[in-house]
Amino acid sequence: MKRYPLIPTLLAICLVNLATAQTNLIPRPAALSLTQGTMDLQCPLSVRAGSEVDPALVELIRADLELTLSPSLQECMDPNELSLDLIRPDTLLPPEWYSLTVTTKHIALVAVDEAGLYRGSRTLAQLFEEGRTSTELPCMSITDSPRFPWRGMHLDASRHFWTVEFTKKYIDLLARYKMNSFHWHLTDDQGWRIEIKKHPKLTEVGAWRKGSQVGPYSRREYDSTTYGGFYTQDQIKEVVAYAKARYINVVPEIEMPGHALAALAAYPELGCTGGHYEVNKGWGVFEEVFCAGNDSTVHFLEDVLTEVMALFPSEIIHIGGDECPKESWKKCPKCQARMKAKGLKDEHELQSDFIQRIEAFVNSKGRKIIGWDEILEGGLAPNAAVMSWRGTEGGVAAAKQKHNVVMSPGSHCYFDHYQGDPANEPLAIGGYTTVQKVYSYEPIPTELNAEEAKYILGAQGNVWTEYILTPEHVEYMAVPRMLALAEVLWTPKAKRNEADFIHRLENEFPKLEAMKVNASKSLYQVSIRPKQGPKPGEIAVEMTLASGGSFSMTEMAPPYDESMAGLAVYSAPVIINSDRELHGWIQREGLTGPISKRRFLFNKATAQKITLSEPPNERYAEGGAFTLVDGITAGEKRVNTEWLGWRGSVTITVDLGSEQDVRTAGIGALNETYSWIHMPDQVEFSTSNDGKTFALQGSQKVKPGVGRRAFKFDVVAKTRYVRFTVKHPGKIPEGYPGAGNPAWMFLDEIEVR
Repeated sequence: MKRYPLIPTLLAICLVNLATAQTNLIPRPAALSLTQGTMDLQCPLSVRAGSEVDPALVELIRADLELTLSPSLQECMDPNELSLDLIRPDTLLPPEWYSLTVTTKHIALVAVDEAGLYRGSRTLAQLFEEGRTSTELPCMSITDSPRFPWRGMHLDASRHFWTVEFTKKYIDLLARYKMNSFHWHLTDDQGWRIEIKKHPKLTEVGAWRKGSQVGPYSRREYDSTTYGGFYTQDQIKEVVAYAKARYINVVPEIEMPGHALAALAAYPELGCTGGHYEVNKGWGVFEEVFCAGNDSTVHFLEDVLTEVMALFPSEIIHIGGDECPKESWKKCPKCQARMKAKGLKDEHELQSDFIQRIEAFVNSKGRKIIGWDEILEGGLAPNAAVMSWRGTEGGVAAAKQKHNVVMSPGSHCYFDHYQGDPANEPLAIGGYTTVQKVYSYEPIPTELNAEEAKYILGAQGNVWTEYILTPEHVEYMAVPRMLALAEVLWTPKAKRNEADFIHRLENEFPKLEAMKVNASKSLYQVSIRPKQGPKPGEIAVEMTLASGGSFSMTEMAPPYDESMAGLAVYSAPVIINSDRELHGWIQREGLTGPISKRRFLFNKATAQKITLSEPPNERYAEGGAFTLVDGITAGEKRVNTEWLGWRGSVTITVDLGSEQDVRTAGIGALNETYSWIHMPDQVEFSTSNDGKTFALQGSQKVKPGVGRRAFKFDVVAKTRYVRFTVKHPGKIPEGYPGAGNPAWMFLDEIEVR
């Protein structure tokens, strides 16, 4: 390729470094320097471009910037027009590279490709928004390019369905923050959302369910309201074209071989039994999957993918591949016959065989597949890319095998998790992922060497919608965590700074509000956490604000009448030894944060000395043993901060401090088998006055039911020490999801009265 020198002004020497540049751009550019002078933004702007630039792109940029700028012509001090030149030089710079130079009368936006021109125009739009209040823009020079080529966001349209209008608004947010991949999850157990003309029952039947799971996951409760919807092929084309104009690639996901109930309900012959299937009302993983031994199932999916590839120009097609139970394959004659004919040693290799057949078809059409990291099991298809969601291990394994990887670990990239104190957040599926945690993410695992790291294409944030029913709630869960991930993926690692990002984010909130985006302000939610107090029986309640700054608090005793509460500025942990409710909220001019509330209820065991025979598993150990006596009973919003988790039995001993009259005692446990969390087999309660010799007071077997269940014992004893011996089987029994795998045991608050 022939190379030409860039315009000299684009290589201006930096007069000040980025640290002093007064801009609040997100994501942060690779290099920015301020130069002398300002541009008057009250004057009209003309946009000019050479013949090598697509006129549609020029018009889109012009329209976007005019909306952002909104000049007042009568106030323009100099009638000469401002000009913006869009230039595509012939260079060997990396894809999406751009340079932006602002002088008093002229803006030059130079990029090696049209995607770079568009990314640069997003920077300019943000700069114009900043200048709108002061009516002028500092002169500057920016050179910029992305760190990773895959910068993505996902949206689940299967659990809950989103209109074309909202989907476009979601794409606009991706575009604003320079993301370039939209992963559209279109099929699952709960609904098939894309019209397939050759197989119309996929939407006639598969797009509708007879109800939906409601309330916390553990309750397993459902309504009876028919729910559904789907996109016509014309609507799919409309969304794809809208994204393409903004240089965003739409990656469709058609789930296989698991998460297939919506398709099986429409065409039951595609399953192993041909039995009665229904579009599922609940969330989770289900045993009914596509039959991997039936050639007609593969041919059916080839029909589907043929129409999908005609609608989506994406080189990459997502075929799912995750959470596929193998129980139906073990009993299926066709699946077992294929395993024998192909010499496959187990059902994992049968899944790999299925995926490889699908990949061969997709490759024959000039496309490639990507799948969740379970497609590694049984052997990875020859040309497949992997989306690593169960931690980083799948991504590491794929990169070492020289396969492309998109990192999307649940720990940092699942935006359906709570982002603030669950007691003060909308119901979510679980987890706890703050803006800061997202910003701390490093997509390249340390286990990879420099050559292997080249296979990490980037990362993406996922928005699964089991508990997300409205567009406003989608925005609340995605924003601002999307912005944090956007900067992780665009900005050079050395340029990232969390405190600086939080400062810029604070300036972004008013702009999001003006765009009618329901961004979460959980970042400004006061965290209220109990710690062991200075004496047994006392709790030191710590309050922190991740974004920094002072905040106010109230403290209330029963009956919790807010009119009687005392107001104070928090300065040190609050020491409590009886029932209390504490509130905290940010105190900053021009910023209103959500109010955090936490109620502490005391009993004889609260904040007393506690010992464990076995520590909880490190994944579910936050707060340590004190979590069991911290005055907080775990609610239905299950998160790590309220439960301790074990993969075996444990003995728990509490020292009440002195001999006490005890009439009742209990401990809470969780039964959520779809999450591999099982109740104890047995709980024994014992008492002692010396802490050495314990007398058994009662024993209980597992209780039926789902959700939190309390093991309670009625006793008459005068004792100082109480002990719970909680016995657990260790493995998930047959007939439950994950049978044979290690089971979790979750325990929470101990109560002694």
